[in-house]
Amino acid sequence: MSPGPVSAELRAVLDAPRGRRFSRPHAPTTTALAREQRLLAQMADNPHGVLPLWAPLYSTRMTEDERRAHEVPELSERPESPWKPTPAPQYRPRPTIPRPRPAPDDGPPPPRPPRPPLPRRPRRPHSHRKPRRRHSRVGWRLCGYALATAAGALAHHLASPLL
Repeated sequence: MSPGPVSAELRAVLDAPRGRRFSRPHAPTTTALAREQRLLAQMADNPHGVLPLWAPLYSTRMTEDERRAHEVPELSERPESPWKPTPAPQYRPRPTIPRPRPAPDDGPPPPRPPRPPLPRRPRRPHSHRKPRRRHSRVGWRLCGYALATAAGALAHHLASPLL
């Protein structure tokens, strides 16, 4: 079976050199490169761009906390003897966020559906071991020994003339 005729568009794709057959939308265009260069030139003096209002406050708080953590107490603040505890550092209490109040139209929660009954436990003793079987296996052992003895006697009776 021979392939059908090939259209001109398909022939143009097949005749193109490797790597140039299909357009690549993920490749940067010249306008994207120009925008990137413009943004880099804008951020030359400030690489982070415009910072939000909380960023300087946070950075000052973090540097203050780091300074406090690495601060060595002076000799007058140190305890006089090793068995005296060091005083607790004075920290600024963090503000707590109150829990939201219930809305006035909130009523009591809906009642829960009744739980299904628990499965019945089998009658077992309250120990962790498996209970012993009520029927002993002495009868089966006795039967096995008798059968083995009878088979041995029969084999001896049949094999003695051969020896």
